[in-house]
Amino acid sequence: MERQDKSKSSKKRKYSEGQSNMDDYHDSTELNEQRFTRINRALVKFFIACGIAFRVVEHLFFINFIKELNAGYNTPTREVLVNQLLERELAQVNFKVNSELEKGMNLTLTFDGWTSGTHRSI
Repeated sequence: MERQDKSKSSKKRKYSEGQSNMDDYHDSTELNEQRFTRINRALVKFFIACGIAFRVVEHLFFINFIKELNAGYNTPTREVLVNQLLERELAQVNFKVNSELEKGMNLTLTFDGWTSGTHRSI
């Protein structure tokens, strides 16, 4: 009787389409280089577009939040965020802008600088 129980437990179940898998419920703790780069770029854009102080990247609550999203990602230090990631993103944006400008013909650059009655910028 014991032999029958062992044979039943050692059989592998077939994975059918539409069936959930354990991998569907957690992130891998290993990030490939492309995924790591995409996360870093998104992080820089988040801080810049939202006007968030760079020191937040080292705050324990922010780090815990990021770990909940993906346990395999380690947040950069403030220095790495500013001196490497921001500079890299800035270089990519400048390259794209310059590429678009080189394609254009008969471009006009305008600037609309208004001041209030007290001569302060608006």
